[in-house]
Amino acid sequence: MARIKISQSLVVFFVLYVRTDRPIIHIKFMVSLRLDSHAALSPVLQPMLVMGRTRLLILLSVSLLLASFGNGTSTNLTTDQSALLALKAQISYDPHGVSNDWSLNTSVCNWKGVTCDSRNHRIEALSLFDMGLEGTLPPHLGNLSYLGSLNISNNSFHGPLPNELARLDRLEVLDFGFNKFSEEIPSWIGWLSKLQILSLKGNSFTGTIPSSLSNTSSLQIIDFGLNQLSGSIPSFIFNISTLKRIRLEENGLSGPMPSIIFDRASLQEIVLTRNKLSGVLPLNLFLHLSNLRIFRVAFNNLYGKLPSALFNCTQLQYLALSGNNFTGTMPREIGNLTMLTTLYLAENNYEGTIPSEIGNLPTLERFSVFGNNFTGPIPFQIFNISTIQSIEMTFNNLSGYLPSDIGLFLPNLQSLLLGANKLVGTIPSSISNASQLTYLELAGNSFWGSIPTALGNLRLLHWLNLGLNNLTIGSLESSFFSSLSKCLYLTVLVLTQNPLNIRIPSSVGNLSTSLDQFRLRNCNIKGSIPGDMGNLSSLTVINLADNELVGSIPTTLGRLHLLESLYLDANILTGPIPADLCSLKRLGGLLALEFLDLSNNKISGEIPKSLEALIHLKYLNVSFNRLGGEIPTGGPFVNFFAASFLSNDALCGAPRLQVPECKSAPKKKETAVMHILKFVLPASVLTLIAVATALLWIRHTKRNVELPIEEELVIWRRISHQELVRATKGFSLTNLLGRGSFGSVYRGTLSDGMIVAVKVFNLQVEGAFKSFDVECEILRSICHRNLIKIITICSSIDFKAFVLEYMPNGNLEKWLYNDDQGLTLLQRLNIMIDVASALEYLHFGYLMPIVHCDLKPSNVLFDKDMVAHVADFGISKILSLGDSMTRTMALATIGYMAPEYGLQGIISTRGDVYSFGILLMETFTRKKPTDAIFAGEWSLKHWVEESLVLSVIEVVDDKLLENRGANAAFVECVSSIMRLALQCCEESPKERITIKSAFVTLKKIKLKFLEDV
Repeated sequence: MARIKISQSLVVFFVLYVRTDRPIIHIKFMVSLRLDSHAALSPVLQPMLVMGRTRLLILLSVSLLLASFGNGTSTNLTTDQSALLALKAQISYDPHGVSNDWSLNTSVCNWKGVTCDSRNHRIEALSLFDMGLEGTLPPHLGNLSYLGSLNISNNSFHGPLPNELARLDRLEVLDFGFNKFSEEIPSWIGWLSKLQILSLKGNSFTGTIPSSLSNTSSLQIIDFGLNQLSGSIPSFIFNISTLKRIRLEENGLSGPMPSIIFDRASLQEIVLTRNKLSGVLPLNLFLHLSNLRIFRVAFNNLYGKLPSALFNCTQLQYLALSGNNFTGTMPREIGNLTMLTTLYLAENNYEGTIPSEIGNLPTLERFSVFGNNFTGPIPFQIFNISTIQSIEMTFNNLSGYLPSDIGLFLPNLQSLLLGANKLVGTIPSSISNASQLTYLELAGNSFWGSIPTALGNLRLLHWLNLGLNNLTIGSLESSFFSSLSKCLYLTVLVLTQNPLNIRIPSSVGNLSTSLDQFRLRNCNIKGSIPGDMGNLSSLTVINLADNELVGSIPTTLGRLHLLESLYLDANILTGPIPADLCSLKRLGGLLALEFLDLSNNKISGEIPKSLEALIHLKYLNVSFNRLGGEIPTGGPFVNFFAASFLSNDALCGAPRLQVPECKSAPKKKETAVMHILKFVLPASVLTLIAVATALLWIRHTKRNVELPIEEELVIWRRISHQELVRATKGFSLTNLLGRGSFGSVYRGTLSDGMIVAVKVFNLQVEGAFKSFDVECEILRSICHRNLIKIITICSSIDFKAFVLEYMPNGNLEKWLYNDDQGLTLLQRLNIMIDVASALEYLHFGYLMPIVHCDLKPSNVLFDKDMVAHVADFGISKILSLGDSMTRTMALATIGYMAPEYGLQGIISTRGDVYSFGILLMETFTRKKPTDAIFAGEWSLKHWVEESLVLSVIEVVDDKLLENRGANAAFVECVSSIMRLALQCCEESPKERITIKSAFVTLKKIKLKFLEDV
């Protein structure tokens, strides 16, 4: 019995250490065997031997155990230490000295970022989160065999992930997020069987999601967001039984959403925002997601109606479907999702009314449905949700009144955006009770009555936009501005196009010093501009155009050294342009100014030479004033043309500005009489001779030849409004050539027989003024064989028009889709070379790059020789750097605009390249990108792409095959064109070729085609 007892105690003792070091198992086995081998001894000696040897073996076994444990710990710690020293050697930048104490002088368990297991003294966690480290990962990290957590996120590690990391079979947490890793996600990640949290977010991983992840049995969180992954979402991903969260946002994943066929009660979060997913949401997607809390698929290409099972996911807290093509109505069952805090349905195609059941969401914080087709009144119940922080309903067709008690139950409301709808009535003063309100947008409706002064009680207000309504301020304008002075954080004030009928009081200078934009265009403002506006030191935009302002421009505006845009056009301002407005003697002056419009006033005097100091000035318009003297020639004035100085009879300067040449200043000793005799009289005689000669020449040419419309005759000239009326027969429909977003184009015949195109702007359309300014700025600055040429501008307070070179052969759209007309392969090639040449000039040939933003067949016009001219610069942008970007609202034409422009409003020269690629495909296939055959994921681009694999002839316009047929030269030419078009249409702007390269390639294609035929 004693032997058994001792043996059992030994076995128990060693079993406790069997997981620590495998040699101990052999010790246990040896002791047991030796004890059992004495079974044949005599009964007398057996107890003694058993007791003696047992003691000996116990001592021996314990000694061996301790020795083995000590040696193993030392060896394994050395291995861990070596692994981290190898990592230290690979770190090229350590701004915080994290690895300074990683040395042999201290225990590895005391190194920064290291956590050891207290029992085994092995490294079980390594956390270098947000240490600013740069470097690569050594393969030695695979020797950290006890590592359970590896977190190196928020650093700048790069290079490939070592395959040796696959040996970390105890790893439960792997977080490599927000580094600079690239290449494909290695398949060995799926071999880490104990992995629970896997984050590779914010790197540059490419390729597809590895199929090996289907082998994982413990994975709870997958976060691959903000990478460059492609391909479809594998079906197994949602069927990992332990999965709780999956985040794949902002990649290039495409294809349909996979179905979920098993119960996945564990799955709580699905985030797939900003990918290229298409199709409808599977009907069974939500049947098995009873605990789903977050579902985000915004900004994809999904369409159709929402599955009804979605509204049974009663645990849902965050639902984001914005930026897709979902249709139908908002179902009343939305009220079932009583735990929702965020509901984003913006930029879809929803219609109908917003159901009152929205009021059943007691914890709702953010509600956004802008950019849909919702109609009817806003349900008042939404204004009773006390938790709500943001309501965005702009750009719908909502109607009706705002409730009179709005604001009384909104203690947390920060943003109320209801612009661009059909709302009516007065703005309730009770809105001021929403004391946390920072953004209030009610523009573009039909509100009437006085703007409540109670808005001044919104002490946290940053943004107030009430433009484009029928609002007034009443007789107490000083009270209104005084009330707003309590809004200490106000940065944007927009009251544009309201019949305010006020004078701007001096108290305007008491508005927030944070005020960035002050926009009161077309508000029936009278009186003078108060000098106190110079106190608003943070202003970058002042727009007081189209009012009835009188008096002079206050010199105090020169204090606004951050001002970028000053619009005072179409007023009754008098006096000179203040010379010290931009003086370097002032602290800054207006040296940041980019846009200055003083046109259509009664400003007199000279243009101050100090304006030459405005090195950032891109746009200047002082036309239709009473200015005189010499036009400055330095600084930004080298880039300005005649349109900036029209109708100022006393100005003089360079001939290109279409003003008289300036005379030299007289010497002091010369008398007035001598001056007249010496300069005026000879000049007058010469002028009379020149005029007489010109009249005789014109009479002679009229008798002998018809006036030709040649390029050299397309010169600047002055044409009155009355002459344009006569030329277009009163802008009659018979002379109408076409209509656009901001106006109409008419054919006109001037008094001398010259045929022109007259583009008349509809000033009632929002954005028309800006479009006129932009197009004026661009057309007056550019000159190229393949760009439409401007002859003159006719501009007044209520009429704005361009007189343009007439294009007798219509546009590319007419030639492509008119069955009676046809273009040969060579003609189409020449047209696209012309267009590429025009774009190359816009992008690279001007002082600053110009982005057209709306390239399409109807904007490619033909002269009498079928030379192509690019037209319509109404939404173009002038950039400050060669490939820089800006953001804007997407106004371009669907089908031709680049993806980044349509989704994010980001424009660059590469956006034009994308449009050129689409135009190239359309020109040779005679298929519009919006043709009915293209739906869902199937597009003109995909059609052409597939044709290059199968047969390019299948997509070519049949008219090109009627005469020539498809010989080898033809096929090679068209194939080369389509390959070029696809290069232009890469999804990523960085991967697109430049228009310069496209232009060169097209010319090479043409040359080769001519050689082959």
